[in-house]
Amino acid sequence: MNHCKGIIAATTSTLIVTSTALAAFPSFDDLTAGTIHLSGDSFTSDGIAVTIQPFQFNDGAFTSSGFTSVSTALTANGSGNELNTNNSLAVYNFAGSIGPQPIVRFLFGEFGGNINFAVNGDFVNVENFLDLPATLGGASISIVSGGNGNDAGELLLLGDIHELQIGGQELAVDVLLEDGNGQGDDECAVAFEDLPLNKQYFPIGSPRQFVTDGVPCKVFGLFKTDGSLDLSGVVQVVDFNNACGSGQELLTFFATVEFDFNAVSPVENVEFKFGEYGGNINVEINGHARNVPNYSHLDGQVIGGVLFTVVSGGNGSDCGRVKCDGVIRTLLLGGMDHAVDCLEWDWVDDSEVCANSYNDLELSTAYANGDVFTTDEYVYSVQEFLSESGALTTNGSVIVEDSGRACGVGNELRHNNATSRIERADGDSMGNVTFRFGEHGGTINLEINGDLRNFDNMLDIDGQLIGGVSVSIDQGGNGNDCGRASLTGTVKYLRIGGEELWINCFAADPVAATQQCDLDGDGDVDVTDLLALLMRWGTAHAATDLDSDGIVASSDLLILLGDFGT
Repeated sequence: MNHCKGIIAATTSTLIVTSTALAAFPSFDDLTAGTIHLSGDSFTSDGIAVTIQPFQFNDGAFTSSGFTSVSTALTANGSGNELNTNNSLAVYNFAGSIGPQPIVRFLFGEFGGNINFAVNGDFVNVENFLDLPATLGGASISIVSGGNGNDAGELLLLGDIHELQIGGQELAVDVLLEDGNGQGDDECAVAFEDLPLNKQYFPIGSPRQFVTDGVPCKVFGLFKTDGSLDLSGVVQVVDFNNACGSGQELLTFFATVEFDFNAVSPVENVEFKFGEYGGNINVEINGHARNVPNYSHLDGQVIGGVLFTVVSGGNGSDCGRVKCDGVIRTLLLGGMDHAVDCLEWDWVDDSEVCANSYNDLELSTAYANGDVFTTDEYVYSVQEFLSESGALTTNGSVIVEDSGRACGVGNELRHNNATSRIERADGDSMGNVTFRFGEHGGTINLEINGDLRNFDNMLDIDGQLIGGVSVSIDQGGNGNDCGRASLTGTVKYLRIGGEELWINCFAADPVAATQQCDLDGDGDVDVTDLLALLMRWGTAHAATDLDSDGIVASSDLLILLGDFGT
């Protein structure tokens, strides 16, 4: 299995963690539970210097009679020890201990009274965390969850953070689970180790693009839960182990990264580890995007023609592993408070995925109504398209592209208000027909053996019998997605197209012409087949209409008699 290591991010300033071996917020687990600290006391947790100072009430009056305590009450919904401030203020001196931090995040539990908060000496006094300003002391503040009062939540700071002050009347804080604790479940073979530790990338400005393990990567913003695009995030190469891997990983804060495998070659058997600790997740595969609260919401979905399986984790505030089954050309990952590690895959040989499919056609060639071309063993005739209103369109086109919209590899056929009639060049029929499709707008036409259907999405015909052939939509088909279709039965010809429909990986088994007349399927053409044809005389029964002229008549009888006894 080959491996890729990549990064992503977005911010307005380049900031470097000076000591990534330490967490960006204390865990307090190295302190003795039950310890009390009064105003003026100092201590150190996880290498970070902490001093207790007087607390300011709502009316502006200060008190120095409060205290902080090391507790195991889990009021902040963390683990192990937490720090409770009771009418007291804790000052975290990053610059004087582990160095200025570009990213600080922590859990909190606020259960009464007001809150004191300061970044780099810029002080505010508020009722609840949600009342904090968007920026303070040159750093941006995001309340990832909670903050309404009498609840627990998570806060994220981005900026050049030298000092942080947090205090309250009934307030607890703790480090986020998995933050810098080095508890990976197993090692990655290779993942992001070729990138400079602490390197940052941005969705706007520079650097934005990079190449890792030979794969071009590009940084984008994050679509939030309300659909708005946030370009203010940052992603940094760290070794905090938030994705429960080993060595270096990518922390994505309000940003995403796209791995453009297709620039080299498509991949399959993709796996990666993740850590999700607040906010939503963006995942996009082959141009098909999802925006979800947690990875578990994607388990079992087909995204861009790829089955997405969450093997472990994915419930929020945890780490886990994802496995992807299918061919991937582009993969985009990111989130509000998200990490990725151990991204691995196998390279794909185009011929293994899409044998006999349009790679013999010249890219960008456009075929108009009435054009005929041959590709592989098949003859394609470009024909009219039947719109939803019932009007016939003859000014459409079929274009050879390689955009991957049908979720295959190599060349594909884009149908723009046009259809393609497909039949074998040697005159034989087709069996076990399969093809990949991408439906990206408008209605679809499918005609099999003279039986025409006009529908909205491919799933509309799943399980139907069209022209005596059973249709199965094996993947996708919901609209604005890609998937795979299978046809079971003898296909003399099929005609398919749409307003915006892509086709790729067309394959079928040849069915000898003599077999078309074996109407009862017993392996020979005899009197029972003759009787079957006569019973359908004058009808439009597709399987018995051997010359596909729309009616069972004397011409079909002559075809059958020509094969009689074979």
